[in-house]
Amino acid sequence: MNGYMGARGTIVVRLTHMEGRLRLSGATVEILNRGERLTTDINGIARAVVPAPPKSLSLAPNPPVRPFAVYDLRISLPGYVSITVYGVQVFDGIESVCSYDMVRLEEAGGKTEDIINQSPHGLFMYPQDMQAADRAATAFATAEEPAVIIPQNVTVHLGPPNSNAVNVTVPFIDYVKNVACSEIYPTWPEQSLIANINAEVTFVLNRIYTEWYPSQGYDFDISASPAFDQYFVDRREIFANVERIVDGIFNNYIGRRGFIEPIFAQFCDGVRSACTGLSQWGTVDLAQQGYSSLEIVRYYYGQNTEIRQGTIVEGEPDSYGGTPLATGSTGADVLILQNRLNRIAINYPAIPFIRLPEGVYNSDTETAVRVFQQTFGLEDTGTVDRDTWYRILYIYNAVKKLAELESEGEELQGGQYPGNPLVAGDRGPNVLRMEWYINAISRSGQFPQVPTVTLNGIYDSETENAVRVLQGIFGLTQSGRVDEPTWNSITELYNELEDTLYPGQTTGGAVSGWPRPYPNAPLQRGSRGDNVYYVQELLNVISRYNSAVPAVEADGIFGVNTRDAVYAFQNAYGLQVDGIVGPLTWEKLNAVYGEAEDGLPAMG
Repeated sequence: MNGYMGARGTIVVRLTHMEGRLRLSGATVEILNRGERLTTDINGIARAVVPAPPKSLSLAPNPPVRPFAVYDLRISLPGYVSITVYGVQVFDGIESVCSYDMVRLEEAGGKTEDIINQSPHGLFMYPQDMQAADRAATAFATAEEPAVIIPQNVTVHLGPPNSNAVNVTVPFIDYVKNVACSEIYPTWPEQSLIANINAEVTFVLNRIYTEWYPSQGYDFDISASPAFDQYFVDRREIFANVERIVDGIFNNYIGRRGFIEPIFAQFCDGVRSACTGLSQWGTVDLAQQGYSSLEIVRYYYGQNTEIRQGTIVEGEPDSYGGTPLATGSTGADVLILQNRLNRIAINYPAIPFIRLPEGVYNSDTETAVRVFQQTFGLEDTGTVDRDTWYRILYIYNAVKKLAELESEGEELQGGQYPGNPLVAGDRGPNVLRMEWYINAISRSGQFPQVPTVTLNGIYDSETENAVRVLQGIFGLTQSGRVDEPTWNSITELYNELEDTLYPGQTTGGAVSGWPRPYPNAPLQRGSRGDNVYYVQELLNVISRYNSAVPAVEADGIFGVNTRDAVYAFQNAYGLQVDGIVGPLTWEKLNAVYGEAEDGLPAMG
């Protein structure tokens, strides 16, 4: 290890529990080859910079020595099955990300240790008969087939198709990362990496699209054997730069003009085995000559090929809108982003909670985005581009299996006792729900002794203190625990205060307070309060003068009818029709009302 002359790579360990839904902090990670001991942080992450062979060795097809270092890890956490990993591969200048989901001892059926033997890399010292394997298959079906779907999960058979190996089901994006890290070196030029990943995505999509294995009676989508499919190594480490690239192009595939299906993207290493498709080592030479990834793809698969996106992303219906979200952005996509980040923050407490998720990309949102990007290895820009949007969606889909919290404004009303008391150290949607109730009561003005708390889904000393104050008001034992009597008392008080918090009575005649300044946050479905009531009053007056705008009930609740009335108003007055009252719509509502009620005095 001492002969690497300054070359270094990084081992990153990410530990989770419950299929990735919770991060495990405080775990011990030992690098056995070095006698080094690490501890996972609040996000379940530990990292170490370690020696590695120089990058130049991995840029040549037949280096004199192995072009990567190999390390062994032992991972332990009290109460969990320990993990020992042999053969983690580390390249110069690359992060090797090792992600493991730990199992509690009481759930392990007596098992106390999990041993992972990392297989060799597919380009170095892999058995010759497997390297020279025939990847040919019957041509795929073409006409009258359904659209290309990027599935949420892939079921992989951990051996040749007709073997007795077990099946594992993994997220599609994780399958692509695994194959890319097993088939190619992460030190290759980026355009080479992209071209290879395009081919790997296309290969598995062709298998899925043609239902190649299910049509033969098998219960999996693809095998892990490179003699038949692509080289997949269960629970291997992932190189950070490969992860970043895959996050951006996991739903891109190679197709031919005039046909929808993914081609059968045959490939081989191009040195020890040859084929009529892409040469993995050949892509390195082409990239070094200045070829782009698309030019490399066309070099091997023909000039009539192109890169396409899957038309459906199963399980991910909310696709990226096409325009990056940044400071100053407003609208429904920003609100979706904020709610997702707040849900993710419950499981990843280093990500700060966005205090006012109202569809305005403010400084809180930018900070949360930056910490998310840092946590998941994305470029720290504070802007939500396509890569960040899909990574947030991917993590959100993973953590929301633990519990749903789609809309704080709607779901947090009248919530039932969760069945277990909330105590210091708890975290999750029920804690967030209780924090919402506490803040609403505090801000009603009727109980000034009740402090507001940070909306973060964590039952900390701040929340505990507020609960004790409320228990004193109710005459309950001031334990600081939210048991059933405490939960019911707090929620009942919240429901009683709703009319104060969200006034619904009408004033009649001219709209009180007109013209009111924009509240610096868009109003949309789910919004509540006096500003919503004000908008409803304006719409009702305008509806008397313009029949295209319907009247609504002025109740301070931005429901479907209010949204539809806003739609109609925006359409009638040449605004963007999105059903959201942003600055332009607010200004126009005030102006049109003023014209309509020109004879009425402004009420200050």
